[in-house]
Amino acid sequence: MSEAATQRLSPVEFKALFRQRGWTGKTLALRWEVSEAWISKILKNPDRAPHWDDAVRGLPDAEN
Repeated sequence: MSEAATQRLSPVEFKALFRQRGWTGKTLALRWEVSEAWISKILKNPDRAPHWDDAVRGLPDAEN
């Protein structure tokens, strides 16, 4: 596995990535079918499960 594939996102990087693609915590919660509180919990946890970083990296641009 390459280093880029295993590099963890910091909470700031995680939020910046979904914001760059036009998502908010609310719209992301709707997309992932979880609560806004859960998105906040995931975002703030630097030790979140790696699949959350993978998921945010794979987000399409939000439809406005």
